[in-house]
Amino acid sequence: MPETLRLFVSATQDLEAERAVVGRAIAQLPVQIGIEIRRTPLSGASYETIYELIGNVDRFYFLMGEDITAPAGAEWFSAWKLERSILPLRRVSRRTPAAQDFMRSARIEWTRFHNGDELARIVALDLIRILNHAKNRYGLTLTELELLDTHRRRIGKATANERPAEPGGAEGGGVLLDLGHREPITGVALGER
Repeated sequence: MPETLRLFVSATQDLEAERAVVGRAIAQLPVQIGIEIRRTPLSGASYETIYELIGNVDRFYFLMGEDITAPAGAEWFSAWKLERSILPLRRVSRRTPAAQDFMRSARIEWTRFHNGDELARIVALDLIRILNHAKNRYGLTLTELELLDTHRRRIGKATANERPAEPGGAEGGGVLLDLGHREPITGVALGER
């Protein structure tokens, strides 16, 4: 009998809207299987309730924004303690000192994303990998597995065709000159007439 894929989506408060992106990535999968998406209730929950919600999930998505906020910290701790399969995702942005400390102490490799489309691609590719379980835990037919493979290639092709934005500022490299402390240059400056 096919199993239900159980997911938990944890997000810091500034990434609350990105939970919907994860749902969209799931909805766009070309197969119909049982998927349960969990989260801590908006009204809050006790540590025991969070522990229960995370206890038997197949995948734990952790979305890190600018700061570590409640209940994301408790969810992270529970997932580690329960040895759940975690995909730590972080939006490329500034971090508060608390967030920097949290990420440093986690000692894991974070998957970066810049926007919702990139997050959706990362999650979709991860889900396709999970659904291609060697023992076919989710009861997919050969046709459904082929549809997933086609979807994976299409997503991968879209990623390969996108040209990353040219980095600006110090990210793009460069030379900084302090003209006030240099010896005078002889010659004609280009662009002057």
